[in-house]
Amino acid sequence: MNYYSAIIASLSAATTLTAAMPASGQDKPWEFDIEIGVDREPSYVGSDEYTTEADFGIQATYTAPNETQWYVSTGGLGVLVPMARDYELTLELEYEPGRSNSDDPILAGFPKMENTWEFQTILTRQFGDFTVGAGLQQDILGNGKGLVGFIGAGYSRQLTERLRVKTALDISFANAEHMNTEVGISTATSQATGLAAYKPSGGYKGTSLSLGFDYAVSRKTALYADFSVERYGSEIADSPLVSTHGSKVTTELAAGVRFNF
Repeated sequence: MNYYSAIIASLSAATTLTAAMPASGQDKPWEFDIEIGVDREPSYVGSDEYTTEADFGIQATYTAPNETQWYVSTGGLGVLVPMARDYELTLELEYEPGRSNSDDPILAGFPKMENTWEFQTILTRQFGDFTVGAGLQQDILGNGKGLVGFIGAGYSRQLTERLRVKTALDISFANAEHMNTEVGISTATSQATGLAAYKPSGGYKGTSLSLGFDYAVSRKTALYADFSVERYGSEIADSPLVSTHGSKVTTELAAGVRFNF
């Protein structure tokens, strides 16, 4: 999953299925969501080769009397805390899968990118249908994902009783450790792959734009479709891994069905 995914989820003000249909009249402290779909995404950051995989996720959410939401899912666990003046703070421990070198032949000579866990914090503020926010993600296991920061804005609107549209724009930054893990080429890797050695610095990573739709088939079932495009900055785009074998602009597409109980 690309790093913009987390802030897009917050900035687009994604709502539960009960928000897309008339309320049942009874508040539920516990909610359970199941998502089944398909994802199409680049094989690596800046790749022009894409992989399509089935996606499955489960999340359990407990809403406390003060509206604080605690959740645990197949991707991690966290808490969303409502604050004064329409601010919300999200603290999350997130699982970040590594890179499979078998997804693209050019990766055969690269070191394995390990799975890791990241601590993520996002602060957002709501302005009607608009949301602005900023966040940080830190690799807490030291597996090379380093530190990533992002700022962005999102818009979410209920077009009809059943259909919701959401969009978000964010800009991301990363330290040198993260950049080198994603697109750096060491001397040993250069000799193994024939690509020129490359050691990027930290700084601007890229800009992402997303557009998504949720359509409530019933009170408990919704169809979703999400599309995003990311344009990378020079630290990513100038790597021979991207400039020679990839693209400075990549896309991601996801679609499926969500069930809410």
